Amino acid sequence: MKYKLIDLFAGAGGLTTGFHLAGFESLCAIEIDKKALATYKHNYPNAKIVNEDICKVNPRELRQWLGLQPEELTAVIGGPPCQGFSRNIPAGYRSLDESRNQLYKTFLEFVEEFRPVYVVMENVPEILNAYKGIVRYEITKQLESFGYIVASASLNAAHYGIPQTRTRAFFIASLNKTPCFPKPTHSEEKSATKQLNLFDNSISSIVTVRDAIGDLPPLDAGQEYSKDSYPSQVNSIYQAIMRSESTKLVNHVARALSPVQIARVRVLKEGQDAKNLPKELAPKKHYSGAYGRLYWDKPARTITRWVFHPGSGRFFHPTQDRTITIREAARLHSFPDKFHFLGTYIEMSSQIGESVPPLLAKAIAKCLIQDCH
Repeated sequence: MKYKLIDLFAGAGGLTTGFHLAGFESLCAIEIDKKALATYKHNYPNAKIVNEDICKVNPRELRQWLGLQPEELTAVIGGPPCQGFSRNIPAGYRSLDESRNQLYKTFLEFVEEFRPVYVVMENVPEILNAYKGIVRYEITKQLESFGYIVASASLNAAHYGIPQTRTRAFFIASLNKTPCFPKPTHSEEKSATKQLNLFDNSISSIVTVRDAIGDLPPLDAGQEYSKDSYPSQVNSIYQAIMRSESTKLVNHVARALSPVQIARVRVLKEGQDAKNLPKELAPKKHYSGAYGRLYWDKPARTITRWVFHPGSGRFFHPTQDRTITIREAARLHSFPDKFHFLGTYIEMSSQIGESVPPLLAKAIAKCLIQDCH
């Protein structure tokens, strides 16, 4: 059986990739960002593409164009823009009435028209409590009025085998039964006490930066790996998963750095950041973890759209004097190597940072499939 989905606010395809890995097929993707959609189309050439402001797309006309009847589609998935709910935006600049904060309502209009068996909506964790819980309440009640059973929760990607401590909120709705969330498969405690056998064998150690990118060839800032083959063998299960079905290493390109950025990274050791810089190199102001080197034996922090800029987070390689490459960022986000990104370095950074980690999406999709049987 082939499960079918449409992806709203699709971006480059993080949610779609996870669902594909679980056995779904994408029929259609809607995305306003032309560059992100080019990446989506490159990786999913059989999906129909709608490069348009979703508010201008008529849900009924789209359903008829796709040749679908209500309740024929397995899932509608997507992540409406989240800037208005994110804690990264100062409270004084957030407003529930802002148009970007209302796009979840547009998402729900498509759900009402298609009536898929399942609905998966992703957003920042703050949406669950934003504006005294009004948004969570409205989404839940609207879905319930369509006949769905609804559950919502925040999930930490690191607990599902992704080498990144990224937390995201998910609303899952089902026409048939109470939806379930995937059980965690990885634990920090397992990593710290793995010699004691205190945990069930189904729980694995947390995946680290070394597990994720330790096999990738070294580069200098501004350099790109251009050979057709991988230069080394895998040395972790995660690397083997990432390389599956990939015959060549692409997108392994490191952004050029300014002289002051080079000077900063050269004095920092693994795990150090801006607070460890000498006075003459320290920035006047900086975010927590800015100009930070990743730790080899910990997961990365959240990979954001600003991963190209070392002053925006812990984005320096653990030991090499550069920021992480597009492929390294993709690995830390759990995009398999067979997924190829298109665009400039900054555009590809945004495509990764604004997407859902595919292996987290896969875990959710597998829960839906289990419910289907």
